Amino acid sequence: MKFKKLATLSIAATLAILPTTTTAFAAPQVDAPKKETKINVTEEVGKYKKGEVVVKFKSNSKMAKSQLNKFGAEVIDESEKVVDSKVKVLKVGNVEAVVKALNKNPNVEYAEPNYIFEAAFTPNDTYYSGYQYGPQNTSTPAAWDITQGSSSQEIAIIDSGVDYNHPDLDGKTILGYDFVDNDYDPMDLNSHGTHVAGTAAAETNNGAGVAGMAPDTKILAVRALNAQGNGSLNDIADAIRYSADTGAEVINLSLGCNCDTQTLENAVDYAWSKGSVVIAAAGNDGVSTTFEPASYANAIAVGAVDSSNNVASFSNFGTWVDVTAPGVSIASTVPNGGYAYKSGTSMAAPHVAGLAGLLASQGRSNSDIRSAIEQTADPISGTGYYFEHGVINSLDAVQY
Repeated sequence: MKFKKLATLSIAATLAILPTTTTAFAAPQVDAPKKETKINVTEEVGKYKKGEVVVKFKSNSKMAKSQLNKFGAEVIDESEKVVDSKVKVLKVGNVEAVVKALNKNPNVEYAEPNYIFEAAFTPNDTYYSGYQYGPQNTSTPAAWDITQGSSSQEIAIIDSGVDYNHPDLDGKTILGYDFVDNDYDPMDLNSHGTHVAGTAAAETNNGAGVAGMAPDTKILAVRALNAQGNGSLNDIADAIRYSADTGAEVINLSLGCNCDTQTLENAVDYAWSKGSVVIAAAGNDGVSTTFEPASYANAIAVGAVDSSNNVASFSNFGTWVDVTAPGVSIASTVPNGGYAYKSGTSMAAPHVAGLAGLLASQGRSNSDIRSAIEQTADPISGTGYYFEHGVINSLDAVQY
């Protein structure tokens, strides 16, 4: 795991969509940065799902279930898409007491509350020149002369869903699983996921809307956050595993928490082992406290800068943050065919996910992609203190 600096400030423990700011198009809108999807830690204030515990058994779960009765626990019916059969969600009375007891049980690997996550060729796209600056500030137009991604590859957007009917997304969005409603209709009822998807890979050079960082790469829409931008730890972990098993070369997580959860780290590690590159937002609290999953060793943590490459005031910081990307007043897609500005590290992360998509199209492994992104980032003010590397440079990365 990455080295974590001692926190100098504290932040509330919540998992949700990173708060963003929004402004609508015609002219585009700007959302104020939202707090990243965060995990909540105390049941009294609704920080985790009431009466639910995530547990991973060391051995066959059927053998271990016989011991659950004394805790007053029962296994909740699971999604058909659950990958790790040893991980179960239990319905219990006292979450904290059961977690403590289970962690002492020799048949249990770990137990924790079911935390809540809160939510260049020159394109001829209408808003590319007048409203977007992200691709231009990251030398992406020149990179497009080398690669524009691949339609045989996917960037998984694990978020509030994607408006797959949007004219800038309808031709390239693959409908993945909806872990909120347990179906295959990951429609966005919030707007956060649609905005993230547009930045990563909107249809480009189609005479309308905005340009995506990886124009030819597909979007895999995976819904793990509800209409309020909240989602459970278990759903998000399952969504990560699902995306990796589906074959997504890149997984974008514009969500997180300031808590260290084994379930989430295991899911990120699993995705990395399957060859996926995991990109995660660093959080919008303006503090040095780590934010998960961004701080995990097998995720690339992304901070936000503005159009002048100044660190955004809301962006979390520290050497645990790997790179930065544009995240202030980012113009992108929103539901019902609209466009808007939003701000947040949620908006910075998909710039990096799009770049990862370009690199994946060159046949690179996830470790090679990570090296190219980090080693070619341009040093800017704050490099080495506010973040380990600088702002991403797409051209240098695809030539690395």
